[in-house]
Amino acid sequence: MSKIAFFFLLAVTTSLRADLTLIQKVDAAGTTGEMTIKFKGDKVRIDPAPELSMITDSKTGDTVTLMHGEKKAMRISGDKMKAAAEMVKKFTAATPADRKAKLTPLGRKETVNGMSTDVFTADTSVGKATYYIAMNYPDGPAIIQEMKAAQPSALANSGTNIPDFRDLPGVPVKIEMDTARGHVVMTLISAKRDPIPNSVFDVPANYADMKMPDLFGGKKIPENPAGSGVPGSPSTVPVPSVTP
Repeated sequence: MSKIAFFFLLAVTTSLRADLTLIQKVDAAGTTGEMTIKFKGDKVRIDPAPELSMITDSKTGDTVTLMHGEKKAMRISGDKMKAAAEMVKKFTAATPADRKAKLTPLGRKETVNGMSTDVFTADTSVGKATYYIAMNYPDGPAIIQEMKAAQPSALANSGTNIPDFRDLPGVPVKIEMDTARGHVVMTLISAKRDPIPNSVFDVPANYADMKMPDLFGGKKIPENPAGSGVPGSPSTVPVPSVTP
C-alpha cells in the first residue's frame, strides 16, 4: 500500500513539473502582439516579440536576453537582477511585499474566450488592474503550480506591488491595466503541454556575448534617488514576466 501511495505521489509531482507553453495576446497602447512563455523544469523562456527572447533559471535567477536581429546575448546574474530590483524599489518608492496590492472580488462573472471567470480588481503603483480569473481552467491547479515554481519571489514584479502568481486563486485568462503609457490588455490564448526541446533554452552558438552595463556605473545605489539628480519614478508597464 505504501508503494502505491509513493508512486501516486511521484506521478502527481511529475505532472506538476511537465513542460508548459503559454501563448497570450498583448494589446498595449494600440499595438497588438503575441507573447509566448515556455516552462521546462527550472527554466523559463519568454518571447515578448519576434526579435527578443529572455531565458531565466528560476533557481538562480540568472537571465540571458537574446537579441535575434543582432545575434547577441546579454547575460545578467541572479545577484545583479536582485540589485536591479532593489534599484527599482528605491526609484518607485515601492511598498513592501507584505503591502502588495490586494485583489478585491467584484462579485461578478464574465466569459473570456468561452471560459467563465471571476472578476477581481487591484490598485497598484502602476495603475488600476482588473483580473479575469478562471477557477476551473483545464489543468488549472497544475498550471498555476508550474508558474509559481518558475517565478523567483525576489524578482516577481519588483517595484510595482502588482499581485503575482502566489496571490491568484486561479488561472488569469485576461488582465487589464490602466498605466501612464495607456491601456494594456493581456489575454491567454492557449496553454499546451507539448514536450519542449532542451535546446529552446540554450544560447545559439553564433550569438556573441554583450556586456551588461553596470548599474549606476558601478556606484552604490543612491539612498535618496529623488535628490540624486536622477529622474524620478519612471512610468512603467510590467516587465515581461510569467504573469499573463
